[in-house]
Amino acid sequence: MASFRLELDLPNNIVLVMVTEDDGSEHDYQFDFDPRSGRYEFSERDLLERDFGAEWVEEMDEAVRKAIAGAIAPRK
Repeated sequence: MASFRLELDLPNNIVLVMVTEDDGSEHDYQFDFDPRSGRYEFSERDLLERDFGAEWVEEMDEAVRKAIAGAIAPRK
């Protein structure tokens, strides 16, 4: 099963998601988030659901939401 790791570029309000497939190939995605609300839109979600399944994408999405929430909490 594919794995992912994520990083936040806080000064620029960007989420970076790196997906590594079983065969070792890697794909990078980045998208903006609102530093006040934490809202973001990940347009490639449908593509990842098709390739890796809805459960895998939900796990990734939860990790993204937690990372953003943790990053913006001190700003509020």
